[in-house]
Amino acid sequence: MHPNRGVLAALVAALCLSAAAAQAELTISFFDKAVYTPGSDVYVKVTVRNGSPSTWRFKLADEKRLSVGFEVRSLANRRLEASDSWKRAMSSSSPAYYRELAIQPGEEYSFVENVADYVALSEPGAFFVTCTLYPELTGRTAESSAVRSNALSLSIRPGAPTPAVAETFAAGTAEILKAERVGPDEVVARTIRARQKGRWNEFFLYIDVESLLKANSDKSRSYDRESDDGRRRMIEAYKADLMASVVDADIVVVPSSFEILETRYGASYGTVRVTQKFDYDGFKIIKEYTYELERRDDIWYIVAYTVRNKGTE
Repeated sequence: MHPNRGVLAALVAALCLSAAAAQAELTISFFDKAVYTPGSDVYVKVTVRNGSPSTWRFKLADEKRLSVGFEVRSLANRRLEASDSWKRAMSSSSPAYYRELAIQPGEEYSFVENVADYVALSEPGAFFVTCTLYPELTGRTAESSAVRSNALSLSIRPGAPTPAVAETFAAGTAEILKAERVGPDEVVARTIRARQKGRWNEFFLYIDVESLLKANSDKSRSYDRESDDGRRRMIEAYKADLMASVVDADIVVVPSSFEILETRYGASYGTVRVTQKFDYDGFKIIKEYTYELERRDDIWYIVAYTVRNKGTE
């Protein structure tokens, strides 16, 4: 063989090997960053980007802990233990359901996960958080194809109590929020204002996420078959999907203004009609929302909603 041809063949082979070995880029960032204390939820946005010249494929499990992992280490490089829910999920013998995603060159795919579902965040201190994606799901051969992320600096402050099921922290403070005995119209107004200000804890305070989830027939059937722990995980995953606008996008989109038109309610059920306006480049889209609410222990909760387009201005 001519020497130049040998060099050319070697270069082509090297380029082919490089393309075959190309991996996606994995980055993480805080989603709705707040003041964290022991026991807090820590939501992180996970982004998979294909910077290679060819399509990149990976498997994303319904139980995302089979597709991604989180590692939290102290400044002294001590690794925090896995959470109890992660241990139960990994020891489960349930079949793994997944879908294969194909990301085209230059495209990206994002989702939101709660680090507390992976790692026991039970102590105060300064830590680093990293994420690992397993394109072929976790298993004996997972490490060979794993994609690793950047590191985030996480500060967990001492002193504040762990929030109970019906309590959340106000954004940026250690103040505990509790649902109050206010009318259905005020519940809706507070929920919309919380979304306008980007305060997710306050936004979810009066929303029955379980009812929204069960409005989807497929998810409702899966939910009914789950254990109590499985249902809790489904609700947390659904909240994360809401925050990422993956599901029920109409209820999380941010209006520039709103006006309550009508409120009707009885002892345990009510409706609130609201006009909401959304700013776009040079015009506004107007929509009419009808929120359905149920009263439980003297607290009104949003359980469903419908939307009608009312034109533009």
